Amino acid sequence: MDPRFAQITALAVKQHSAISLTQVQQLGVSRALCSQWVRVGLLERAGPRSFVVAGSAPTWKRALATAQFDLDGVGAFAGRAGARLLGLDGFVADAVELLVERQFRKRPSPAVVRSTSLLIGRADIVRVEGLRVLRAERLILDSPRFAFSRAETENAIDSAIRLRLVSEQRLRTRVVAQHSRALNGGRQLLEAMVDTGGESRLERWFLGLVRRAGLPRPVLQKVFRAGSRTVARVDAIFPGGLVVEVAGHGTHATRRQRQSDAQRQTELTLRGLRWITFTYEDVRDRPAWVVARLVEALRMAV
Repeated sequence: MDPRFAQITALAVKQHSAISLTQVQQLGVSRALCSQWVRVGLLERAGPRSFVVAGSAPTWKRALATAQFDLDGVGAFAGRAGARLLGLDGFVADAVELLVERQFRKRPSPAVVRSTSLLIGRADIVRVEGLRVLRAERLILDSPRFAFSRAETENAIDSAIRLRLVSEQRLRTRVVAQHSRALNGGRQLLEAMVDTGGESRLERWFLGLVRRAGLPRPVLQKVFRAGSRTVARVDAIFPGGLVVEVAGHGTHATRRQRQSDAQRQTELTLRGLRWITFTYEDVRDRPAWVVARLVEALRMAV
């Protein structure tokens, strides 16, 4: 066996069983020899500038790697593919979607490739298992290019905030600026941002109730400290020192969690704050009751 093929397979193992035409040539393999290896079944052509090792499993990440090689190092995974690589909620399909700068839009690729007139700089890129991916903020801003639904947009924003991949305020500022220039689906993003900022769909539902009731938007995920010690981190705090927690299904599930919740409530009460809790079922099934209790509590807090 040609020792160069051993080098190719060793490199491909690190790249999800894929290798680029450029890499093959850098190892001293001519196009003619590469074509011969394809004919005899050692390599399989995957795209215009990519190959896979014959017999390797046809995984999603292998498809991503070959798509990246076909574009010869330009652009980055975006859309649903980028969202899944970043671990954003609700993205599980085997999409292969990339964003490139406009001058590269005509490069041939079997993947879904969208283009932008804006620079894709180093600050916009993160690598995940060797794959170039748009950072969450840029991915969200360019999501309308991939026709994200309202639900997909909200999932991307909510989970990116929860995972600390974006700053809510910075993202909100950029979305507003984008909308004002009428660029790239800014209106849809602006609408999706209205009730975001919490760390779950439940918190977004709660923020929607607050907005529709005409109540002041609370400060979200507020952290209270005593020196270097974190005393508590709460879901929302309203004017007058009213703390509101929205409890999902997993909250208070263990004795340790209940003890932690009780300690937080005690610490905050000693600092003059008041605390109320709404459950998942409260927010979902009886929103009018939640709003009425919240209005009552805010009046008492004045």
